[in-house]
Amino acid sequence: MKKLIHVHSDRKFISDSDRFASEFFVNQLLILDTKNASNKEYHNKALFFEPNPENLNKIVTIVNTADILVIYHLYFFKSQIVTRVDKRVKVIWRFFGTELYSRKLYLYLSTKSRSFFIFRLIKDQIKSIFPFFFQNEKLFYRAIKRSDAIVCVFKEEYEYLIRHWNHLPKFIPLSLDKLPYTKEIDFELEYPKKNTVVFGNSRSNYNNHLDILELAETCNLNKKINIKILFNYGVENAYTDKVREKAIGIERATLIDSFMPPHEFNDYYGLVAAFVNNSYRQFSLGNIMSALHRGVKIYLNKKNPTYTWFKNEGLYIYEIGELKNDLETGKIHLAKSEIAHNLKCMRNLKDLYPNTDFHLQIMQLLDK
Repeated sequence: MKKLIHVHSDRKFISDSDRFASEFFVNQLLILDTKNASNKEYHNKALFFEPNPENLNKIVTIVNTADILVIYHLYFFKSQIVTRVDKRVKVIWRFFGTELYSRKLYLYLSTKSRSFFIFRLIKDQIKSIFPFFFQNEKLFYRAIKRSDAIVCVFKEEYEYLIRHWNHLPKFIPLSLDKLPYTKEIDFELEYPKKNTVVFGNSRSNYNNHLDILELAETCNLNKKINIKILFNYGVENAYTDKVREKAIGIERATLIDSFMPPHEFNDYYGLVAAFVNNSYRQFSLGNIMSALHRGVKIYLNKKNPTYTWFKNEGLYIYEIGELKNDLETGKIHLAKSEIAHNLKCMRNLKDLYPNTDFHLQIMQLLDK
């Protein structure tokens, strides 16, 4: 059996390690945090270290006992681990998105969004042109070079990424065996849909809220439609102030900025007709999957590789360019046949990306 050590820093994604559960692997969790109430369930299941220089050598000593090191979200401290680990150890980078996308933010913000981040964009451009003048950037790219594989959700995203970062390691598609949003819908028992459209998933500027809000403000919005703007987590800044100001001026638009507990969020999309995400990058995939499971009509930006992936897999997905007409005509609901078709496509995804194939690719990595 081969030993895998999983290094996490975000408790929301610790369960992602379950995909590696196999008779071929022994999995150990290492969490970069202190033991506290929020991670109590892992106190007896994982090793805990604060991510500081004093613990770095201890962590490297531990991960050097593994056959494979799996890094979740590659940031500076984890880059230090990756670049120090023994060459014998294979390194798998479980890509989250922000590690790369945040380095070329100008590609993912609309013109309206960019105006709030001029200094940040100039700084990013300098780092992009002269990455090896910056210690963090230099170490990050060394860690990428040291990695043996990158795990992304779908190949369309990887194909997009290598057009902008051509030094990425081998691609391994994420197993979708545990995709939960695939049950059949009983249309007699499911929640009746209201005329509600949800904009965005958070305060993040990746949502490019202002473009969508301006569209809603200037179109002849159907009187039956209500707009909900999910704005309940993320940093506050001049951009979010402007989004709030714009949202307040739109009739029948409500800003939801109080945190929603998990049990409430799980049912949230049952009453929602449509979900709009104006991100140019893979983003908010959990919200999109939840919404699809609940028969929600999804609008994505065509620049987003998620749009390409879903369309390639045969799902009924709509692009932002169609939103104005639908808001005016009230065509914001999926037909029952479309909902059933999308659920069938999602079940197909589970069959296309099983754990067995995922584990086989990991084993093949060890043979190289």
